[in-house]
Amino acid sequence: MKDNGNEPRITIICSNVDKASQNIMEHILKMRDWDPVNIGYGDCKEFVCAYSSEGFWLVEIDGHHIYQDGIDRKLEACGLKTRLIVVASKHKSKEGNRVLTAHFTGNCGNAEFGGRSRELSYPAPFALRSILLNMKKMAVNTGYEVTMESTHHGPTDVRLPMVYTEIGSAEEQWEDPIAGEIAAKAILEMEENKVPIAVGFGGGHYAKRQSKILFENNITFGHNIPNHQLDGLDIELVQQAIERSNADFAYFDRRAMSSAHKQKITSIIKELGLQLLRESEILDMQGLPWHIYSHMLKLAERSCSGSRLRITYGFRQMISDATCSNTEDIEVFLMDEGIFSEALSADKNKLIDVLEISNLAYLEKDNGTLPGIMICMRGKEKASTDMLIDECIKILKEHYEIKYIPEEMTLYITEERFDPEIARELGVPPGPMFAELKNGNPVTANGRIVEPLMVYTKTTRRITLGNTITL
Repeated sequence: MKDNGNEPRITIICSNVDKASQNIMEHILKMRDWDPVNIGYGDCKEFVCAYSSEGFWLVEIDGHHIYQDGIDRKLEACGLKTRLIVVASKHKSKEGNRVLTAHFTGNCGNAEFGGRSRELSYPAPFALRSILLNMKKMAVNTGYEVTMESTHHGPTDVRLPMVYTEIGSAEEQWEDPIAGEIAAKAILEMEENKVPIAVGFGGGHYAKRQSKILFENNITFGHNIPNHQLDGLDIELVQQAIERSNADFAYFDRRAMSSAHKQKITSIIKELGLQLLRESEILDMQGLPWHIYSHMLKLAERSCSGSRLRITYGFRQMISDATCSNTEDIEVFLMDEGIFSEALSADKNKLIDVLEISNLAYLEKDNGTLPGIMICMRGKEKASTDMLIDECIKILKEHYEIKYIPEEMTLYITEERFDPEIARELGVPPGPMFAELKNGNPVTANGRIVEPLMVYTKTTRRITLGNTITL
């Protein structure tokens, strides 16, 4: 990052009463060259000292940072132009776990530990993701677990993006030089790469489910509201969490939440117009731009409410290889219902295998049926449909006698079926003898040999192709 001296920087806040903060600060000062900064003016009475390095300010404060509401304005008054605040802190718990954590600040209820009641700070989701990933990579074989925490404590009256980086959970860890070095490097090597942002609900103080999703998917989180704060949520607080996180979608830790909480918050999120994604849907997003994936989810819901969007390998590859920047490049259509339903009935697994290598995404209902609704890139519909029709015909040929007249776009399907009425008329009793005939074996009934061909009838169905409908 080039520093011209006037651009706003990342400001790292450390506290002189926080042992973990001092540990992190000590390592930060060792890792690069820092110049002392004169802060003897402005509203800087809480500032003990400040240092400058390319792209960063490092500020030590007197007292605990959780009570530093308005610290962004104090930095500005001291000439320390800031765009992002990273607070180096300790994490405390009775269990004394060896943990490295990151989180955002805010109070969904009364402000017991800094900040203001019913106020959430402005998160830094991209910084949080990078810090957590950096710490996880460096913490291998150290005995430290890396996790995101849910939103808690102050300060809240800070109008710049802010993230806490913490060492926990007892004095032994706060002063551990290994933990201090990891946290310091994680901050200084932070990269703010843009990815989709979720606002999370549910779980405990340690947002274990959300952490796992962040580590395994190309997304990040803004505010996370844990179970014990869900009772106090209303539309105002949820909207604050969404807007201040700049969230693209919401995520629930469904296993941890009660049905009542899920229903209540789902209703609020729908009213606010935000999409709610399951973990499986987040996984399906891989390799797709968020605005394209979000648009596809909306198309799926509009076309067949409650259905599941299935994104195939071929579709994902096509999007990654093509320039698909506009949602107008995506269209949805209903596949020729006759031949699709016939192939689906004949061999669903083979049809799904065909879809997987196609450049189509498709919808699946909750009961596992496929309604024949496809999503593709504009201009690819005809080629995709022709390919799928050809593959459906191949599937049907394995099960039926097929006659296809291309110039008439007509398909005739002739099927032989066992007719139990004819078998009864020939004296064959229901039961094991029916099974033998169905398996192609002759049986003897009333002293008469009954061949399988004698009890099978042929029926022919006519299907007119070319009935694809753009939705």
